[in-house]
Amino acid sequence: MNMKAEQLKFLDGKEIIHVQDKACIQAKYPIGNGDGIVQIYDLFPGIQLMINDFQTDSCFQSGMEQNAITIDHCRKGRFECVFDRQHYLYLGEGDFSIHNVLRSPVRSSFPLHYFYGSTIILFPESCENAPELQLFGIDTERLTEKYQLDTQCHVFRRNEDIDHVYSELYENLKQPDLPFLRLKVLEIIYHLQSSQIVLEEKQDYLSVETTERVKHIRDHLVQDMEQRISLKDLAEEHGLSLTQLKISFKQIYGQTPYAWLKSYKMHEASKMLAESDLKISEVASAFGYQNPSKFSEAFCAVMGKPPVQYRKEYRSE
Repeated sequence: MNMKAEQLKFLDGKEIIHVQDKACIQAKYPIGNGDGIVQIYDLFPGIQLMINDFQTDSCFQSGMEQNAITIDHCRKGRFECVFDRQHYLYLGEGDFSIHNVLRSPVRSSFPLHYFYGSTIILFPESCENAPELQLFGIDTERLTEKYQLDTQCHVFRRNEDIDHVYSELYENLKQPDLPFLRLKVLEIIYHLQSSQIVLEEKQDYLSVETTERVKHIRDHLVQDMEQRISLKDLAEEHGLSLTQLKISFKQIYGQTPYAWLKSYKMHEASKMLAESDLKISEVASAFGYQNPSKFSEAFCAVMGKPPVQYRKEYRSE
């Protein structure tokens, strides 16, 4: 297998940190305020599976256009796509998209500062003459025609049939089995190429103005976590109705403002518990909880265990 024969341009020059049985390469992707790890499996002539694990707010690079069809799936986190510099659309957990890299969104990012998912990559020129793909009726021209990939990028909501296949694929990654991964990727492409499954396209675009206002409100929420800020006041200050703020915030971050803030606080508190010797009551106070019991209840709801147990287990690792 020659993994360098064909790959997405944005992997050019990235540090290769692991090669597994000549079937998979693992590359480190330093960018912005974090980094990511991508694993690339060479499955068929012209088809690769890329597993993406990012801890950053963006992996976008301009000038990466090439003739390759990508099917992107969000397993954890959220993925922001910016179209025509005026409209934003979001992949939540279970959502997926299909587009040609020649017609990519003009910008993309990870609103939650982390993302885990996968990308199925099809290189049309190599797929054309691959007998393995012809046997299963995989045809990049049919995909291009069906989804008008010469001009359009599509984002779809979670689909039960396709989600089941993806769940099996991710489960197998714990101990990767190449024939099984090949089968799952063929299933996904077949579902997308078939007319038997009805996909629901996401059309709930946000304007750039609304998106920037909501992001600014998010910054207000985390500036002083000891105080409970009025959403109504923040909405009015930013020229939004309270309903508009709640709906738009959930589109971007996947949760209502207060639910998101609670989760954010508990993850920040977990860092403080791990890295300091502050008492539980002091950590609670730093995040606006005067009652340590209420803090422990909230922490357990988000992190799955009480603060004392979390600190003990972290330090015993």
